[in-house]
Amino acid sequence: MLSLTADASQVEATYGLNARKSLLFSAIRLDSYPLVAPLIAQTDKGQYLLVRQQEQGNALSAGVPKDQIRFYAPWVTIDPRVVADTPASMSLTSLVQELAGGAAVRLAADVVYSHYRALSGSVELVVADQDPTPVTAYELDLEEVLTRFAAWRETGVRTARRLIENVEHLSGLADEFTADQDSRFSSLKTLVGDRSLDALLLAAPPNFTEATGFAQPDGAVGLWLAGSDKLIVLAPGGTSGVSGAAIGQFPSIGAAVRALAGGVRTGVEDEWISVGLARELESEGAELVPVSADLGHWRDIRDHEDLAFQVVAARASVFAIEEALAWAEEGLDAGRSFTELDINAVYLKKIAEFRTANEIPFGIEPYFTNLHSSNRMLFPGPPVDYPINDETTCIQLDAGVRIVFDGVNVATSDMARSLPRTAAAKEAYTFFFDVVREGIIGQLKPGVVCEDVHEGTLRYLAPHLDRMVQIGMLGTDVDFNTEYRKRNVGHLMGKQESFANELRPGYKHVLGVGSYGAAEIPWRYENAAIGTEDLWYIGRDRTYILSKR
Repeated sequence: MLSLTADASQVEATYGLNARKSLLFSAIRLDSYPLVAPLIAQTDKGQYLLVRQQEQGNALSAGVPKDQIRFYAPWVTIDPRVVADTPASMSLTSLVQELAGGAAVRLAADVVYSHYRALSGSVELVVADQDPTPVTAYELDLEEVLTRFAAWRETGVRTARRLIENVEHLSGLADEFTADQDSRFSSLKTLVGDRSLDALLLAAPPNFTEATGFAQPDGAVGLWLAGSDKLIVLAPGGTSGVSGAAIGQFPSIGAAVRALAGGVRTGVEDEWISVGLARELESEGAELVPVSADLGHWRDIRDHEDLAFQVVAARASVFAIEEALAWAEEGLDAGRSFTELDINAVYLKKIAEFRTANEIPFGIEPYFTNLHSSNRMLFPGPPVDYPINDETTCIQLDAGVRIVFDGVNVATSDMARSLPRTAAAKEAYTFFFDVVREGIIGQLKPGVVCEDVHEGTLRYLAPHLDRMVQIGMLGTDVDFNTEYRKRNVGHLMGKQESFANELRPGYKHVLGVGSYGAAEIPWRYENAAIGTEDLWYIGRDRTYILSKR
């Protein structure tokens, strides 16, 4: 029988792979890390690590033997050569079906609920239950939560105003900062009403902290009760640091939800909670409603309320990224050699330098870092101890920071710059800035639909594709438009990179005043992995590029 587990400690012990540090998308997806994390598959013929192909370069760079990896979800690339010798199943479901060979599949309790839902009906499943954990319930005062966020926002507004007062192209932006608008709970009520929920479980960190206003203790979850509009925190016994008044103790989260909820329809983060917790809830009579995407949207559409923090994040990012690459360029021009990790060290130093020099009174921390030489791979990935020298053709630094108060993320950034070293890559990189700032951000205004921005970007690119072919930055062996329609050209930012609202086909969200996000053109071909990405904000009178020096 095929057995699947998502135990991160077992993955690290067996393969030496720390998914949070060694893989890129596990770091980016703060609300859905379990969805993209590797799985261990034990079969009668051996053991394999199941990995999404977008992490192929990272898994191999971490030293995992290729014959012990099975890839799924083919990576979108305009250079088919980089995946030509590495097959990937179309989905995790198809890969599991192949490995199971018609037999039943055993799922450990730690496998994410979303995988269970995808596999159900395709294979016979034998699912393990999790051991119940006794919890104490604490009721939070919603006004206290709002007051805490308002105080943080006042600090953010003062800081951001000071930071951009002499930045000409951001003139007028400070007029849109606010500290007294907060729709987190009214929007949560709308979400719950639209989905006809009786209760909503908040287990993923961005959702928990966004609702409670404090760092999430291990094992704690939030519970919104629709009938009474109450916010409860369920924390394992002995947990400290939980604000609120204790209102009861329960033998498990499932038992607490049954006792406190006024009905059975329970919203759950299908891309975060384990199948073990899902079964625990169902055993107590809950009817589970997947709402991961809904909660991502809940965060996205309120981001203008935290605009001041996002401006600080964007300005910190553009300074640290551009300064780190300038350091690398100066070193290469002087004939020095160093490593990807050396560039990363400079990048981290520059984040700290920005905070100190600008007297930022709150935390600025790394969110994710995609930093690699094209000589090592065209796949995106975190830096490793790889040499940077006169043979280096291109360096990509695509990264973001988090603005943090008392362990709570109040904003994030996501932008990219590159250091091309060949004539072709330099020409392409210059052009891609035009694409991002004119071809993508130039379209962004109230009333524009996300998917239409993607189509407009393809139209902007079309007259220039022949030139990309001429300079060796694009081949003719793929249908460019077909491949590029499989990925986005940007996304909103909802305390993380948004996977609920992207600038790509199929996404119908209508942008409005207050929309905040990133526009990007990743271009990985031949010997250059180029990243060009800027942060934007749609204001009342115009659209701003927040990450432009």
